[in-house]
Amino acid sequence: MKWDNFKSKFHPSWHSKMKPFVESKECDDIYAFLKKESKRGKQIAPLSSNVYRCFQETKLDEVKAVIIGMCPYHTFKYNLPVADGLLMGCSITEYLQPSLDNFYRSIEKEFHRGLNLSYDPTPDVAYLANQGILMLNVALTTEKNKAGSHIALWEPFTKYLFEEVLNPLGVPYVFLGKDAARYKKHTGIFSHVFTVSHPASAAYRGADWDSEGVFTKIDTLIYENNGYSINWLKDAEQPF
Repeated sequence: MKWDNFKSKFHPSWHSKMKPFVESKECDDIYAFLKKESKRGKQIAPLSSNVYRCFQETKLDEVKAVIIGMCPYHTFKYNLPVADGLLMGCSITEYLQPSLDNFYRSIEKEFHRGLNLSYDPTPDVAYLANQGILMLNVALTTEKNKAGSHIALWEPFTKYLFEEVLNPLGVPYVFLGKDAARYKKHTGIFSHVFTVSHPASAAYRGADWDSEGVFTKIDTLIYENNGYSINWLKDAEQPF
């Protein structure tokens, strides 16, 4: 893959780190597969313009934590992919997915003790990405209605991303669900690594998601390392 044709997909802060992979055979193989599937009429999520959105919304030198899920939403609405390129983001169709709703409600319980304070349950999680929370899926694409269908395809990319780019930052990782947690093997030995269930699993059962206090834990680490906390809920009402 020619770097000059690809670099616009990343914020410039990622360029020097991502260029070696983009120019590798592994990257060529990923795009050869996606091109072939598209020619066969397969619908892929997210839109091609959003595949690398998480690396546009979050600058490499501002990454404070990484939250990792398995793959983008595989569903479509109005013939558009629900997935928007950010973990659990669904801003294309502007329809709040149950998993993201569970994510927000669990955060509200963690930080505001379930006081039911008002906040904006936005389908666009860019407000977190812009604060340095890398909202990442281990597979950046998936086939329509086939969850996890591209997991193996993206494994070389994800391995490179963890081992060569993210681990040196020393930021905490949060893996959502057992499928994403298989990639813990690629994290650094000195990394703070947390694993909780995916909010989608609770949503599927019609239950509330238990985040096990993980956001409080990583927010404490972020404050210790940077001197400030993350605004985890958009436009949240203050309790006092």
